[in-house]
Amino acid sequence: MDFKKLSDYQPQLLPETEATAAVMIILLIDPAGHLEIVLTKRAETLLTYAGHYSLPGGLRDASDSDLYATATREVQEELFLSSDTYQRIGQLDDFLDRYGRLVRPFVVMMEKETFEKNYKFSADEIDEIYYFSATKLSQIKDDPKLHAITKRRPSYAFSEGDVFIWGLTATILVHLSNIITGENKTVGKDILTT
Repeated sequence: MDFKKLSDYQPQLLPETEATAAVMIILLIDPAGHLEIVLTKRAETLLTYAGHYSLPGGLRDASDSDLYATATREVQEELFLSSDTYQRIGQLDDFLDRYGRLVRPFVVMMEKETFEKNYKFSADEIDEIYYFSATKLSQIKDDPKLHAITKRRPSYAFSEGDVFIWGLTATILVHLSNIITGENKTVGKDILTT
């Protein structure tokens, strides 16, 4: 993967909304050079997005100095990873979630061995970790069956066994893939984009 493309990328920012959120794309690299992205399966007991596979992150707190601080705090809370275990690479375009809130994705990188040695997940928030191989980014496709339940267009999705990734998480991963590969797949920045 060309990390320079990610670090050089100039994100398109959206106006801040009353409530804002940040997510972290954690790229794991193993000794053989394989790249994976950390996704978390949200606990079934959560009020929003229960059971969904998503990127670590959440809403900004008043104490967060900026949205990167939100992302690092959420990663600390969800995965017990301190910010000195990973390296910030870049930032992607802003998106709006289904509630109309701004979501800002950040990209960081760390060795998989370091991740596995340091992470623990908060059972209150997370049921499991899923390692999404970067080689599968091209397998995320528009799924017309989702058009009945989401206004986001295209309605990207990926499935493998019991794992189903869709909605904003799938859209952000397609956006990441566009930057890396130079492709130009349509990504709806908000649920009303067609």
